[in-house]
Amino acid sequence: MRLVHPLFYAMPRRDSTRGVHFHATRDRDANFEIACALVEQEAFGFGKSILNFPTTPRTSYELLPEGELRHIPLPFVHRGDVIVCTTRPPLSDGMSGDNKCVEPGNTDLERRIFQAWRRYVRKLSRAHLVFSDAAAACLPESARNRAEITFFQQGCRYQHLKEPGPRGARIKSPFGQRTLAALLRLDALWPEGPGLVCAWGMNATATLAWCHLVRHRHPQLLRHRGLTAVELDPAPLPAHPTTFEWALDWQATTLFQTGGELPH
Repeated sequence: MRLVHPLFYAMPRRDSTRGVHFHATRDRDANFEIACALVEQEAFGFGKSILNFPTTPRTSYELLPEGELRHIPLPFVHRGDVIVCTTRPPLSDGMSGDNKCVEPGNTDLERRIFQAWRRYVRKLSRAHLVFSDAAAACLPESARNRAEITFFQQGCRYQHLKEPGPRGARIKSPFGQRTLAALLRLDALWPEGPGLVCAWGMNATATLAWCHLVRHRHPQLLRHRGLTAVELDPAPLPAHPTTFEWALDWQATTLFQTGGELPH
């Protein structure tokens, strides 16, 4: 049986000089939603959790050289399995200067995932996203100004939008609370290796809402290979929710799909 293996990042350290807590994982509920969608739609089984946790004694957002990455042994992961990650990959957090960042694990598995993502995005941090030229070419003419997006760090809504290229027009977003979310699916993260599904929004609430929507409203998007980018229109959050049903009031509109995996 093909298995789904969740990949988790560590929650932020309360004290930057302390190690991480192994029970404190980011986006666990969002990951569960995508894993369940794969089980329900494609008859996967549940595999083992993978902890992409940093080992540095202090918080660091630096991406280490290839030769200094920590190895994650994966004897339980096989061809046909899928690794699921629902945390925004911190491709540029160490260079962003943002107030909200994700600490990288600096593992060899994480770096493979980064290499896959760099086919689709050039820069990605909490407040800044720049699509690769190949991905930006998939934008419809009416949305060319989504080639580069800056986000408010509180609430993660669009702040500014920019067209491709150094001379592209940059505008203040006219779209209210709208934000972006992504779904990437690859058949093999490396030759003869497992597949990959990444789904995330620009903060934890948007990520959970998006993953809940994928499972319950848009599971057909999992059939697409390559990148699906969507725009989310959030609805007001209930004061005291007892389920995640509030996410179903959010609207998700496909911005573009790459129509398959982009070449290396």
